[in-house]
Amino acid sequence: MTIENKIKLAIVDDHEIFRSGLIMHLSKFEELEIIVNVEKGNELLAELKNHQIDIILLDLSLPDISGIEIIKFIRSSNLKVKILALTGHEQSSYVFNALDAKVDGYLLKTAKASEILIAIKIVIANGNYFSDIVKNIIATDVIRKHNNDYNNTNLTVTFSGIEKKVLKLIRDGKTSEAIAKELFKSKRTIDEYRSQLMKKTKTHNSTELMFYCIANKIFET
Repeated sequence: MTIENKIKLAIVDDHEIFRSGLIMHLSKFEELEIIVNVEKGNELLAELKNHQIDIILLDLSLPDISGIEIIKFIRSSNLKVKILALTGHEQSSYVFNALDAKVDGYLLKTAKASEILIAIKIVIANGNYFSDIVKNIIATDVIRKHNNDYNNTNLTVTFSGIEKKVLKLIRDGKTSEAIAKELFKSKRTIDEYRSQLMKKTKTHNSTELMFYCIANKIFET
């Protein structure tokens, strides 16, 4: 594999021993090239001005800026870089703050190098990756929230035929571009459907939207 085709990584973690071990394991994968290796958020932001990075492996607890604030800053700056949280925090507050900030994936530091590689490849391909533990955190919260919001008040949410088609294609991992092509609509129209579906179900992103559909057996109808 040529250098040009490698996935360019930035690793940000203030625990030197963990960071060194991570670099050692990831360096074995020929698909990856570690470009930036820093311990502080400000160091990362400075390096992003000097290097073209494809994806950031980001701890959420750093000595100068929180990982959540870094995600928000990068998103507001429209930098074309993917962000994969790699952290020891499995509390739901961290998970949902990261989701609200538009993180592309969330892994715990207990993840094996092989899973991290899989996550990197999925995120680079414009997907999202969440470890099984994180998926359970999201699912539990979504199910609890919607049981309270809908079951206790006897409210139901109904979907049109086209909305169900969009939901099923999102479930299948299709991008907005792919869905638009399949349904003979514009990408903008599909993005509007996504936005309306999340508003209707009171979810914040595609992951929560899918858990809502599973919890409420939408795909069984």
